[in-house]
Amino acid sequence: MRGIKDELTLYRGISMGPTFHEGDLLRIVQVNFTSIESGDVIAFCSAQHSYTMIAHRVYVCKQDVLYTQGDALRVPDREPVTAGALLGRVEYVERQGKVYPVLGGWQGRLWVTGLYLMRMFVNLFRRPYLGLRASGLVQRCAVPLVSQVALSTPEGPRIKYLFLGRSVATWQPAQGRFTCRKPFDLFIKPPG
Repeated sequence: MRGIKDELTLYRGISMGPTFHEGDLLRIVQVNFTSIESGDVIAFCSAQHSYTMIAHRVYVCKQDVLYTQGDALRVPDREPVTAGALLGRVEYVERQGKVYPVLGGWQGRLWVTGLYLMRMFVNLFRRPYLGLRASGLVQRCAVPLVSQVALSTPEGPRIKYLFLGRSVATWQPAQGRFTCRKPFDLFIKPPG
């Protein structure tokens, strides 16, 4: 990839979720090592396997090395990135035919801080939410206007639960599969 000014690369993995999703196309632009800022997402060769490309966010820039971490990871990468390992900066992501800019610099740092706070919030309220769901209190006290629609599909019957015209839960009796979006799982009970 060296010598190429602009490269599209298929993203695989989960280390940069939700910034990148499996199957996204990353547009990597070759840049000078000194132009990289904290918060930028860079593509680089793995120190252990030079044929493996990694795309992670820079959290500390030193004069001769960059320290990186995946947006979905709790710990930074073990090895710093040197100028020789840098392939370029990830500037755009293409997902389902649409192109989005990748936030870098102070905006990238702000994005990562928001992700961290969101994870903290979710973890803080996970246990009380599960307890409330298990208690059945919401099912007894509040019943939203949810309608059911029975469908016939090649896989067998399917029952959709609709709230304000949007599907919020699905029951597939033949497969014994029930799926329900949050917070509707607080008051829609799995059948049978």
